[in-house]
Parts: sequence; structure tokens; C-alpha cells
Amino acid sequence: MRTLATGIAVLGLVGATAPTAQASSPSPSAESCSKIQKKAKKAKKAGAAKKAKRLQKRSRSCRKQVNRLRTVVNAISGYTFTGTRGDGLPMNLTFCPDGKWISYERDIRFANRGDSWYVRELDYTSSTKWVTQVGENKDRSDGGFGIGLARAGDTFQVGIASFDAVTDLGPATRSSGAALCATL
Repeated sequence: MRTLATGIAVLGLVGATAPTAQASSPSPSAESCSKIQKKAKKAKKAGAAKKAKRLQKRSRSCRKQVNRLRTVVNAISGYTFTGTRGDGLPMNLTFCPDGKWISYERDIRFANRGDSWYVRELDYTSSTKWVTQVGENKDRSDGGFGIGLARAGDTFQVGIASFDAVTDLGPATRSSGAALCATL
């Protein structure tokens, strides 16, 4: 099942609330879910039972999506992924909890760096089975760095973030990125 996961800020998902979530973002944040819940309670008090029920259902769906995004962010944040994409390009990626990231492609002398990364285009089946794009911009159409990541059980894969999909997945290993994150 494909879900709307475009543009959740890492810093917004690591904490209990989402202070950096954008109001214009189509993806949910903990704050937006609580706003929906408040509207549901207000509708129930006003006697609009059908509207309240619809809003409660939307609130449950929102909270479920936030939990899914948190699960994926926690699986990525603070880790280094080393592997080879399906097209043969070697990758070494580190995503830090503070939003910084670094990517080495082909050669360790050439690195891409950034100050923010976002989970977008999440295809979530379970906490141990998902495919997503991770990019430096909330919206893929803004360009910039983007990579595909997938998890199936204890195995991870890196691939190409292509339009609204992830292609050319190849095997990757996940290791702690804490030492590198401390230097960025």
C-alpha cells in the first residue's frame, strides 16, 4: 500500500512532537494529528456525530502514518549504509539524527553533504519491510540528492530514487554512524 509520506523532516520525527514539520506538507505530523483529534471532539460536542466519526477515523489514520514514519526514520537515523546499487555504483551513506548527511559515491575523495534529510515516498508494509526515498529536499521535484533505501527483515538495500519509485536496489549493510556524525 502506497502512503503519502512526502517530506517529513527527520528532526520532526525523532522527538515526541514535530516542531519542524511544515504546515504546507501533505504528510502528517504529530501536531497535525492532534489538531484533527481536537476537531473531532469539537464536532462531537456540537452534535455532529457523522463529522466526528469521520474526523476520528482520519485522526487514527494520521497517527498510524506518523508511527510508520518514525519507525523508518529510527531505522535510518544515526546509521551508515554501505553497499552497491543494482546498477553497480558503490555507495556509502550516513544519516545523522541532527539532520546532517554525507554520501560517498565511487571514491571516498568525492563526498556529497547536506544539513537536512527527509523521508519521502514511503511504501510501508511492516516495521521490517519498507521501501522509501531519502532526499535533501522534501519534494523530489526540487532536485538535489536523493537515494532509495529498502528493508526486508534484517537486510537493507540501496537504490536509485527515480520519480516516485525506487529502482535498481542492491545489497547494503547497516552499521553505526555515530562516530562520523560526531565529526559532521
